[in-house]
Amino acid sequence: MRKSEDTLNEEMLPAERRQHLIDWFKQNQAGSGQDLARMLGISVSTIRRDLDVLAGEGLVRRTHGGAVAIRSRSSYEPSTDLSQRTAVEEKLAIVREALTLIEPGQSLLIDTGAVICHRLADEIAKIEFPLTVITNDLYVAKQLTYRDNITLIVPGGACRVGSFSLLGEPGLGFLKYIHCDVFFTSATAIDENGTSETNLELGHMKRAMAAAAREVVLIADSSRFMSCALHRTVPINSIDLIITDAGLLEEDRAKFPPHKPRFKTIDRTQVAVPDADDVGPNTPS
Repeated sequence: MRKSEDTLNEEMLPAERRQHLIDWFKQNQAGSGQDLARMLGISVSTIRRDLDVLAGEGLVRRTHGGAVAIRSRSSYEPSTDLSQRTAVEEKLAIVREALTLIEPGQSLLIDTGAVICHRLADEIAKIEFPLTVITNDLYVAKQLTYRDNITLIVPGGACRVGSFSLLGEPGLGFLKYIHCDVFFTSATAIDENGTSETNLELGHMKRAMAAAAREVVLIADSSRFMSCALHRTVPINSIDLIITDAGLLEEDRAKFPPHKPRFKTIDRTQVAVPDADDVGPNTPS
């Protein structure tokens, strides 16, 4: 009799285990070795060997402590639910580090269309000192509305279907005439040449935001790295700081320019995973 997934163990044939992993990575972007071993009821050493085999076949890419699914990012965009469930601990740790860059009286640009930027907005809403925040993301704007210490500016645009993003005019025109202290951005895909997106208008908005800021800070979990989407957005020499998690392999990090951007690598154990009720509403990636 075939064992259920809840009782999978070391007795399962290697090919059968690996097929379960392949099926899992079709629905999930990234997983740690410990979590996958627990899910399949096998040892961490066994899951590492299985991931090594799948990586050798080009089905996943090994990261520090786990693996990420390999998909063509030229047109692939993670689903709303997938983005909410992927790298939750890592995103929270990255956001907490980003908060340390924020000072009283600063003007901030917050990117649109990324779950990690929504988590950043959740945390900025708890800050008590004065800030000016400019965003074209309706979720970010909602979280920062009715905060006496925050001057909120939403340049406007047409709402992208299925997302919180306001794109196009008048937002693009507005951004030509402002200069903010920091732009917090994320991306669908990141490589040694810069960031990229699957949506052309979203790319235009991100470029305009980057041009309007004194400092550009990229916040993204390691599953976004070493891939390229259809539309190039912010070139690597326009990014001042990248904050990511320890899942980015050193050999991949070495492909980036040596001096700019700077890298800050965060350990996901710095934060606890929130309860399901604490995770925000469905959002795009």
